[in-house]
Amino acid sequence: MTEPIIWEIELPDVTIEDIFRAEGADYSKSPPRPSTLELHGRVLAEAASLVRPAVLWREVDVLGAGEGELFLEGGKKLTSSLLARVAGAAEKLILFVMTIGSALDQREEYYSKAGRTLEAFVLNAGGTAYILKSGIAAKDKINEHYQKAGLNTTFSLGPGHSYWNSLEDIKTIFHLLNAGQMGLRLTDSNLMLPRKSIAMVLAAGRDLPDFGGKTHCDFCSLQKKCHISHF
Repeated sequence: MTEPIIWEIELPDVTIEDIFRAEGADYSKSPPRPSTLELHGRVLAEAASLVRPAVLWREVDVLGAGEGELFLEGGKKLTSSLLARVAGAAEKLILFVMTIGSALDQREEYYSKAGRTLEAFVLNAGGTAYILKSGIAAKDKINEHYQKAGLNTTFSLGPGHSYWNSLEDIKTIFHLLNAGQMGLRLTDSNLMLPRKSIAMVLAAGRDLPDFGGKTHCDFCSLQKKCHISHF
């Protein structure tokens, strides 16, 4: 088990179209109003000034897999049948948490209390776009790290999706990462704070199963309803 590592992530390029996508808005048939574009451009600039992407990660040894369980060093385990299939033959499991910080949450709360609900809504969508793109950048950086070591990596998976129902496993990930050192915490219902944060895992090894280019989205029951492309 390695020591946890913190990487700051370069601010990703988020566009107004990314925010529209995070909102679930579809302007393919008619363009947005100029006032809508002005609002989104203004809030996007504000979001960019508030976001501070960072990732905390570490690797742990994989000891084996059971039915719906992945066994890790130190007597820890994670419970997902898909994870057991994906990572059961791996050498290492990489745990990581990603956040863009709490400043955007605080500004959104300010707008909500001030009755500026539209700005709060757009800012929330901007945060979603930033955590998504920051997460992709973090995963790519981790992949590159292991590829240089001669190891292949799997797609990433996260607790809370339909293929991994147990939010209790987030506690295990947080414990192994000591996520509090990066200002992250869990509510009583295992939701992450700051709200624009994610917890994921991916596996590394030399003899990994071939899933034909699929990602975790292909195993999610919401794939036909989700309007955001995940990683």
